[in-house]
Amino acid sequence: MKNPPAYQPKHKIRLVTAASLFDGHDAAINIMRRIMQSTGAEIIHLGHNRSVQEIVDCAIQEDVQGIAITSYQGGHMEFFKYMYDLLRERGAGHIKIFGGGGGTILPAEIEELQAYGITRIYHPDDGRSMGLQGMINDVLQQCDTPIGMGAGLNGEMTRFQKKDPGAVARLITVAENDPEYFEKEVAPKLTPPGSGQHKVPVLGITGTGGAGKSSLVDELVRRFLFDFEDKTLAIVSVDPSKRKTGGALLGDRIRMNAINNPRVYMRSLATRQSNLALSKYVQSAVQILKAAQFDLIILETSGIGQSDTEIIDHSDLSLYVMTPEFGAATQLEKIDMLDFADLVAINKFDKRGALDALRDVRKQVQRNSNAWDVAVDDMPVFGCIASQFNDPGVNQLYRRIMDVLVEKCGADFKSGFKATDEMSEKIFIIPPQRTRYLSEIAESNRHYDKQVEEQVEIARKLWSLKNAIEHLNKSAGDSKSPADSGTVTLVNKLEQDYNTLEAQLDWRCKRILEKHDALKAAYAADEYVYTVRDKEVRVKTYTESLSHTRIPRVAFPRFQDWGDILQWRLQENVPGEYPYTAGVFPFKREGEDPTRMFAGEGGPERTNKRFHYVSQGLPAARLSTAFDSVTLYGEDPDYRPDIYGKIGNSGVSVCCLDDAKKLYSGFDLCDPKTSVSMTINGPAATVAAFFMNAAIDQQCEKYIRENGLEAQVEAKLKEKYDDRGLARPRYNADTLPTGNNGLGLMLLGLTGDEVLPEETYQTIKARALSAVRGTVQADILKEDQAQNTCIFSTEFALRLMGDVQEYFIEQKVRNFYSVSISGYHIAEAGAN
Repeated sequence: MKNPPAYQPKHKIRLVTAASLFDGHDAAINIMRRIMQSTGAEIIHLGHNRSVQEIVDCAIQEDVQGIAITSYQGGHMEFFKYMYDLLRERGAGHIKIFGGGGGTILPAEIEELQAYGITRIYHPDDGRSMGLQGMINDVLQQCDTPIGMGAGLNGEMTRFQKKDPGAVARLITVAENDPEYFEKEVAPKLTPPGSGQHKVPVLGITGTGGAGKSSLVDELVRRFLFDFEDKTLAIVSVDPSKRKTGGALLGDRIRMNAINNPRVYMRSLATRQSNLALSKYVQSAVQILKAAQFDLIILETSGIGQSDTEIIDHSDLSLYVMTPEFGAATQLEKIDMLDFADLVAINKFDKRGALDALRDVRKQVQRNSNAWDVAVDDMPVFGCIASQFNDPGVNQLYRRIMDVLVEKCGADFKSGFKATDEMSEKIFIIPPQRTRYLSEIAESNRHYDKQVEEQVEIARKLWSLKNAIEHLNKSAGDSKSPADSGTVTLVNKLEQDYNTLEAQLDWRCKRILEKHDALKAAYAADEYVYTVRDKEVRVKTYTESLSHTRIPRVAFPRFQDWGDILQWRLQENVPGEYPYTAGVFPFKREGEDPTRMFAGEGGPERTNKRFHYVSQGLPAARLSTAFDSVTLYGEDPDYRPDIYGKIGNSGVSVCCLDDAKKLYSGFDLCDPKTSVSMTINGPAATVAAFFMNAAIDQQCEKYIRENGLEAQVEAKLKEKYDDRGLARPRYNADTLPTGNNGLGLMLLGLTGDEVLPEETYQTIKARALSAVRGTVQADILKEDQAQNTCIFSTEFALRLMGDVQEYFIEQKVRNFYSVSISGYHIAEAGAN
């Protein structure tokens, strides 16, 4: 259908947008919030994986008219109802809730949610009938109500003095939406700074767009909360309004990880005017926050140009944030803030040329302030990397801010934060000089292909020359008359050309051609013999079909031309040989069909029952495990409704070692015919550790039964649980599933090292680790680019992957893969 025209709001509309908890599907909410912005709404966007508590806190602090959520990961009934209840409990029942989740939210569930009080849940049929713009028009029309009109105040003037976020938020909204009432009725009643109260310092932070101001603010907030356990903090963050539509993306909260604390209040403001970095209502907002007696106020502007210095009129201490990429050093002379800023931070200090930039900026600040008696290195300019944990530069900057606030404003900030003198330095996963390593791999492949083409052409010519020589010699031999001199000369010339070309043929290619017939004959024999880890392996090379046709397991092409043979051997080849296009093993394991026994739903017992059902009667168990979104994000299950609704949805819930033991109980994880794949990425190392320990404890259990040590296990369980009045961990089912012999359940609540001697345990552990088979996905690059189930920074996650693989090498873990990257992962990550 044709999209209707965009709705024209009558009032300023503010909405919070986010994807629900443990949900990385953020494409839909990004589309929706962009249309909302282009229709004139101010959008406070939180991104993906946001809890009800975070969303409600944000909605109240931002004083919005509505919340728009996408939920594609299940648990939506509990999530939306909990949000509705929490808003009413917090006195914000006027905030409307909108949602969508494609086909994951059924029509009957939509009816139930809307009957409960959710304003509207949109179904795919609504999208087809209304269009995207029509749905957004509907949302904005229902939210287009006046808020923050002074006449509607109801006790906020009393409650804001207790730092009540709803009251503080509403007063700021009055300042924005009804400035005349605010100036006349509200401002005079706010306690003027200095009258019997301590002065509240304002830290103004400004800088160019994209310099990382919000990330730096988040790091400063984190250190402030850590440094002072009883002090409060307010943040006012300003983002630009679009001149064309009046909409705005207020996206600074996406970068804020430390603000989910009762001691922090944050408010996002749109400039609501063109070409300025601050809202004209900033001064009123700061006045309200000072009157509410926050201990520190941070005011962050939107991105500014070279001549903008507006921040200094609203702050006691100003910090200018920039990057090393400012162009020529003469550009620094044009930046007005370098004349006025108390402190300068060069963020993203890991960029090339950062040290030169630091020197140039310090020199410029020295010139601007005529501080010729102060060493250049002592200028208040700091190189920092806000994206790096515990960055030395950010630590030094924070400590200097606290010290200057004490000196300049008399603030009560006796900081105990210790900062070292070292300079910020990026801890690289890939060294800068190796950043082109993927291009080098591609170039190497292209170079290999070119070499193959050259060698194939040589081999093809050799084959042709060989045939020509043989033909001429044969013709001369068949002739009764002696060969004429012309034929002899021609044969000699061809042989000379042959020898010249043969010298150009790579010795490896020559060896391939010499041994090709022998290799072909080896595969044509009834048995093929090869060696793996000093052990001779014999494999039947033919299978027999139902019609008694002998089918070769590896079929050779019927090439005769040396060029064709060489091209096939160099570009495809047999299984187990370079370039491994047919796999890294010469033959696939017999007696193990390439079956994927996929399961994952509910608790470990339910999925274990499913595993035994799908593997019943089959010679090999190839278990493939899907985990629920709670596990994918590395969180614990909980009765809290927004978590509870997600437990066991679209995967199994595994949060501890006992869960892993129950999940794979009845399967000998060290049996060569058992393999387990686990689709998990963010917490892959932890879940792999659960699996490995479950496998080790299974082998410990077998040892305990073989040596009659059950009494020791019982004694340990009694000591650990019964004597303390604790319930023993158990498999939560009346009976074990068919096929489950109970292997793995004896040591629930215990580990093998608690029962067996250390030496015995270590021997069993080493044997188990070398025998266990399977794979864990652990593809964190794909998650970072596409799926969003990242719980650590990419750098840390990659280092963790490296550490796991290093451990596998040390422990001789040869049959379990620490990472699995397949073609569809690469496509998900955006490769073309």
